[in-house]
Amino acid sequence: MDILVVEDDQANADLICKLLKQEGYRVKIALSYRIALSYINTTRYHLIILDWNLPDGDGYELLKETRGLRIDSSVLMLSANADVSHRVKALNSGADDYLCKPYSQAELLARVKSLLRRTDSNKNTTITLGDIVISKNSREVTCNNTPIALTSTEYIILELLASNPNKIFTKYELLNTIHTDYDTTITSNVVEVHVKNIRKKLALKEIITTVRNVGYKITFPKE
Repeated sequence: MDILVVEDDQANADLICKLLKQEGYRVKIALSYRIALSYINTTRYHLIILDWNLPDGDGYELLKETRGLRIDSSVLMLSANADVSHRVKALNSGADDYLCKPYSQAELLARVKSLLRRTDSNKNTTITLGDIVISKNSREVTCNNTPIALTSTEYIILELLASNPNKIFTKYELLNTIHTDYDTTITSNVVEVHVKNIRKKLALKEIITTVRNVGYKITFPKE
């Protein structure tokens, strides 16, 4: 799983990074608001560990901006302020947890694992393909955090392919899935048209691979 550590103290950021990497997580460090926002806009993180105080802004504002972009990564706020109103402010603005400094490494790791368990429990309802996120519950698709308006049929095809990476679906299988009368459309290009529209709307021609004389498949981007 991918974690972004937003912390302006290099030494502390390195300690957190080392701790998390020992647990097998992929970790990236951002030492400022600007750098963090650039990372958040280009990569989907399962968890963001966000310090309240940053040299070019504050974590609270970054939290609000992140949620405003409809980014659903879990967020663990770190702050030296133990005031209840401070914690409530962060939680009401979209933080998933709040940890006061100073804290033990054991507690930080426990909070991280707890938040990632919640993320993992929802893994079957959200599919991530690089910059594309498919929410099965809401049937919403976003690309680079921008909502993509797919028709019902286009969504069904995309979700089916994305839910079964590397599996090749024939034209017949896709026609059956979208409840089209196969006998009257087997010689038509209805599936090709839907796939073309999906690629165009996502602005990614390669998102769905055509397997010549067989059908279509999706291959997840390499980590």
